[in-house]
Amino acid sequence: MSTHTLSLLEAVREGLADEMERDPRVVLLGEDIGRLGGVFRATDGLLDRFGAERVIDTPMAENAIAGIAMGLAMRGLRPVAEIQFADFMHAAMDHIVGEAAKLRYRTAGDWTAPMVVRTAYGGGFRGGPYHSQSVEAFYSHVPGLKVMAPSFPDDAKGMLTAAIRDPDPVVFLEHKRTYRAITGPVPDGEHVVADGRLRVARPGDALTIVGWGMMLHEALAAADELAGDGIEAEVLDLRWLLPIDREGLLESLGRTGRLLVVHEDTLTMGLGAELCALAAEAGVLQAPPARVAMPDAGGIPVADAMEDAMLPNRHQVVEAARRLVSSPGNGEVRPGGPGRGSWFDAAIPEASSVIEVRLPEVHLELVMAAVAEACRAVPQSNATFTWEAIRLHDQLSVDLDLGPLSPARGGGTFTLVDYGLGGSLLGLPAVRPGQTAALRVGAVRDGRAYVALAVDHRAVDGADAGRFLATLKRCLEE
Repeated sequence: MSTHTLSLLEAVREGLADEMERDPRVVLLGEDIGRLGGVFRATDGLLDRFGAERVIDTPMAENAIAGIAMGLAMRGLRPVAEIQFADFMHAAMDHIVGEAAKLRYRTAGDWTAPMVVRTAYGGGFRGGPYHSQSVEAFYSHVPGLKVMAPSFPDDAKGMLTAAIRDPDPVVFLEHKRTYRAITGPVPDGEHVVADGRLRVARPGDALTIVGWGMMLHEALAAADELAGDGIEAEVLDLRWLLPIDREGLLESLGRTGRLLVVHEDTLTMGLGAELCALAAEAGVLQAPPARVAMPDAGGIPVADAMEDAMLPNRHQVVEAARRLVSSPGNGEVRPGGPGRGSWFDAAIPEASSVIEVRLPEVHLELVMAAVAEACRAVPQSNATFTWEAIRLHDQLSVDLDLGPLSPARGGGTFTLVDYGLGGSLLGLPAVRPGQTAALRVGAVRDGRAYVALAVDHRAVDGADAGRFLATLKRCLEE
């Protein structure tokens, strides 16, 4: 296949021109897209080529732009509306989210809205808080929309062509830093990318890094650095943010078992959270997933140094990847649901109970004897949980974790944490993998101590925990 080299911006322009040439129903509308050629020059030259009836300069009114585009789409045209900056799409949200996305469903398919809303998103070009937002999470939440975010020129043209031909509304996100910074080959002639699949931008087997837009290129740069350390990261270009290519994501995680998501949007409720949830629910991970994202701040700063500090970058991706790869694994990966080999084995669902015990002072021998008696009364507390069965232990072996000055002993069947004068008044111990219970005895104050029991509630229920603590209390007080 013969190709030619374009920047991502040039690929967008070529995609628009080719579809306008092919289909007379395609019209463009937006602020300054005609005489100026768009604020980023994505539509430069199209007014002269196709005329003012098909390249329409509009007032600065995003709500009107989206509403007119929807009306044109309902009357049989194929409008492509440009919103200069993604920050301004909020003014058009009612038409996009409340109307266009729901039109097919509210009319039982009698009406559709085949419209594309193009916009430039993302920071890094000193635009401040009103010209730098990443809005993908808002629109990826909306059934009835498709949301696309190309990272390479060939996808910019091929996916935009598919978006214009789509029978339903599409939000097409173009990261402004990729416009001129990213160049690459684009197939000659008609080029359509409509499969809805993510793109494996770099193969690997140590972990999966997912990104889109400019963050995809930061992820690729990070993967190159990691390769120098012998860590081969698989980098996925998500491309289609809605619907998500769930199968492609899980296929990659089946090879790597570890997930790192990188996005420029803020962390909380960003699209990365959904990707992590998909992976966790499928039970394909060997370690908890990780995210690199912008902090939860009200906006990107105007000051250059502060903007640079806020935006995620390749160095943060490298650090997060190294932490993820070095986290302990849990055996083989088993796609399809939680089971042995998934990270659910390490993420123990705990429940805790705290009681007060009359105790003049703490003696290790006394506490150990009381623990032994309580474990005999409640055998499930001296056990190991597996997905096949709860295995009770014939003998009790207590791991002592007495604080930072006394290294914890491993390999036991029960853990006793931080007892005596070094203990806290209230504190919850952590149940270790391979065990079902842990006990913490706080410091004695005025003849009393607080005792906290943490259990794996898959093996030890509330009644069992109550019986354990009642037995322990009786032994210590008597």
